[in-house]
Amino acid sequence: MGGKQLDMFMKPSGRTAIVTASGFVLDLNSPDASGLPVEDVARALAYQPRWCGATKKFYSVAEHSVMVSRLVPEESAYDALWHDAIEFIQGDWPSPLKVYLGKESVNRKLEPIERELARHFGFELHVPVVKEFDLVAMATEVRDLLPPAWMDWGHLPEPAFPHIEPVGPEQAFDLFIQRYDEIKHLRRSASERSKLRRDVRR
Repeated sequence: MGGKQLDMFMKPSGRTAIVTASGFVLDLNSPDASGLPVEDVARALAYQPRWCGATKKFYSVAEHSVMVSRLVPEESAYDALWHDAIEFIQGDWPSPLKVYLGKESVNRKLEPIERELARHFGFELHVPVVKEFDLVAMATEVRDLLPPAWMDWGHLPEPAFPHIEPVGPEQAFDLFIQRYDEIKHLRRSASERSKLRRDVRR
């Protein structure tokens, strides 16, 4: 079983806890990601479809994350790789659904889990340059992967990435792990993450 030793007399409820591919248990009521393997997150993201599965070929959150990590300046690449980490348990909720449900309320509920993932894996959340290039990646996906639709995409910037060729979930898992290994030296310490948050607020 992955992760820490579990207290057999204090089992997390199957109604409030998530089991991952290695058998690690993440209790959403009291999230502690200590011991959660990167491979579990990578696998889940590799099988999560972007755009509610509306793409011409299966295209995963893992592929999207790798793309964004290659678009941003190198110093933010590790943050970018993990920017959708919460989706390994949440799935890729489309922005219109979050708006419909109340985006601020949804984000508030998910924040403790996101913060715990950031602590464990050593990345920072809500980095402005990551958000900027997340939108560039979205524009590229609209161009290359979505069917024609009568919609206004005026909020998106110009695409700035070569044509996307989806690779499927197994290869997407490999791509995520390879990219992680390439840039894990950029992992941020707790003090570095705190400093970055202060700089962003200025």
